[in-house]
Amino acid sequence: MYPVVVSDLDGTLLNRQHQLSPRTLQVIEKLSDRGVKFVLATGRHHVDVASLRQRLGMQMYLITSNGAVVHDPDGKAIIQHNLPEQLMPKLIELGRKYRDQEVVSSIYQGDHWYADYPHQVIMEFSEPQDFKVQIADLSSLPTNNISKIFYLSKTGDRDALIPLERELQEHFGDQLNITFSLANCLEIMASGISKASALEEVLRLKGFSMADAVAFGDGMNDFEMLQSAGKGLVMGNADPMLKQKLADFQVIESNQDHGVANYLDLIYAV
Repeated sequence: MYPVVVSDLDGTLLNRQHQLSPRTLQVIEKLSDRGVKFVLATGRHHVDVASLRQRLGMQMYLITSNGAVVHDPDGKAIIQHNLPEQLMPKLIELGRKYRDQEVVSSIYQGDHWYADYPHQVIMEFSEPQDFKVQIADLSSLPTNNISKIFYLSKTGDRDALIPLERELQEHFGDQLNITFSLANCLEIMASGISKASALEEVLRLKGFSMADAVAFGDGMNDFEMLQSAGKGLVMGNADPMLKQKLADFQVIESNQDHGVANYLDLIYAV
């Protein structure tokens, strides 16, 4: 049996209301009492996820900003892989170029979250979270200590972001990890940084390997993690692109139907 469970949050462990259902919480608590280790792996900011860990009342590692940042169970940052400072001006410039084409740019810098425009989409993105966005001219901010930059489609779909994604790939190539976390959210991290790379580092610290983990996810930013874990499970509500790329992987029930909890109950006989 797998001694480590790792899960994405939005669209996976959390329901559509961005909450842990009583069913999911009950299963997590029972497995934790048995000694099963839990790791949360998300694109969210560490300040936001720390409040969720406090509500759970559990000791666990937090992988945030899609693997760019890791905090240990005591809340200490043990891994930090920031975007190269010299690339930030161009990343911000490209975001500004596409702002009139239905794109909002946003960054995680240290303990802060900034966006360049108070469009409804960024305010709605912020609403379910305890951690709130601040509106700022991104080009006026320091270029250091930025874990990720992400671009949100004002229209809520992927199409508005495809030209930007194409230009980012052409300009930066393998200098960056460029991936979708949601259909309307294109995220940029340093090269080689993903949830999988961070999970591998965390597991190594605790004497485990990737083969010791069962992982759950629903977005393209979960692709490497699901592919590398001992067992990767795709959510029923997952991005169709993820389902296509992991066509041979098991698809479980949706987040709204307690897919993670039900699968854990099945294999661990909670």
